[in-house]
Amino acid sequence: MLASVFAAHANALLKSPVSGALGSGRLAALSMASDGKDVVLLLADNTSLYALDIKDNDPSELVPNAITSIPDFVNTKLKPVAGGATLTVIDMEVNPVSRAVYVLAESGTTSYVFKVRKNGADITLLDLSNVSHSTISWGGSFSVNDMTWGDNKLFVSSGSFSLNGSVVAVAAPFTNGATVTQRKTSMFKSNWGGTYFTSAPLETMTFGVVGTKSRLMGVTTCAPGYSLEAGTLSGSGTLEVKEDFNVNMGVSEKVVFQRHDSKDWLFDLHDDNLYRIGASFLDGTPETSGKYNKNSVLLRDNTGAPVSTLTADQFKQFTGTYSEIAFWDNYRLLVLEKGGTLKLMQTATTAPPLSIAQSVRETAALRLYPNPAHEQISVTLPVASGQVSIDIYALDGRRVQHQIASGAATTIDLKGMPQGQYLLKAVYESGSTEQQFFVIQ
Repeated sequence: MLASVFAAHANALLKSPVSGALGSGRLAALSMASDGKDVVLLLADNTSLYALDIKDNDPSELVPNAITSIPDFVNTKLKPVAGGATLTVIDMEVNPVSRAVYVLAESGTTSYVFKVRKNGADITLLDLSNVSHSTISWGGSFSVNDMTWGDNKLFVSSGSFSLNGSVVAVAAPFTNGATVTQRKTSMFKSNWGGTYFTSAPLETMTFGVVGTKSRLMGVTTCAPGYSLEAGTLSGSGTLEVKEDFNVNMGVSEKVVFQRHDSKDWLFDLHDDNLYRIGASFLDGTPETSGKYNKNSVLLRDNTGAPVSTLTADQFKQFTGTYSEIAFWDNYRLLVLEKGGTLKLMQTATTAPPLSIAQSVRETAALRLYPNPAHEQISVTLPVASGQVSIDIYALDGRRVQHQIASGAATTIDLKGMPQGQYLLKAVYESGSTEQQFFVIQ
């Protein structure tokens, strides 16, 4: 029944798309955008952004697409599909609706985009010579570093070690033929002499809501870290970015934001090592307390180990070495180990929520109807359950509604909530919980 809800229709995230080939440049970055119902794959080279209608928005695939472990992933799974080419993985992202994994790789000057399903049993190579897409011009020279999606916008960073940094924010729907306006960036670097460097780039970037504020977070060349309010990108002139923490030397490969165990975290893949940075460095506290710029906290010593005086809630290193990471959910990361294995790594101490199929099969007391829902949904609770705390979460982990219920049934108003998939979680007086996914059509 769920699959029928996501039948073929015009993709609301695209405006005036065309069918045909993408540009011929080397693809430098990959990202995903979704409103919970529609999904687009985002690719970029140094001239344009490409928003692709991949028609991959069936939530019933969540369970069969779950990753367990795929040894020697690149050589045994991707390489044969690419005709035996020797591949270097550039980036990977997970479709938040179907959990299909998209991998950007290259061999020499040739770029490949793979779609991975069913734990690697089904791998296809996307045909970029004929695809429905919107092309958006950068409006000038733009050396793409990273892309991240949030608040219905795609945020993109540009620049290199030569300090030619700039950022753009591209709002959905992605309009074919549009041109975006770049904003130069200036980054304070304490380990580069303690000053702002005009046009310094923001190499890695991710989006997250810390507390109540939407923020862009990441780590730059030689490892100063930042966390700035996403709304500041809407201004004009050079964007001055303060240093909120310092990972100390090396190169940040990718950053991912998660919220679990009632805390906010930034995960930094840094020179093959994986670190977790706590909320005290992400929520604006370093700026309000004056502990930024020359006073920013050093997180690693010169050997790359966490500074001994820091707690695990402030900074933690994970064992192992990794070549890529991607957001899976707020409880797990998808990681590609240096040894070649693609697998899920649990980062939370609490257990991940049930999948759609498991929630239908394994929860006995909680019932939701109708599902798909429209303007309201009825919740049937166990008899004599007492007061029940009911929370509704979006796919990115944001709590979008909360209410207290009692008795055997209650009704929740869904008016004004966007179409898409949500998780309803009920917490009983006994402390036990139940949860189910539902869809707003």
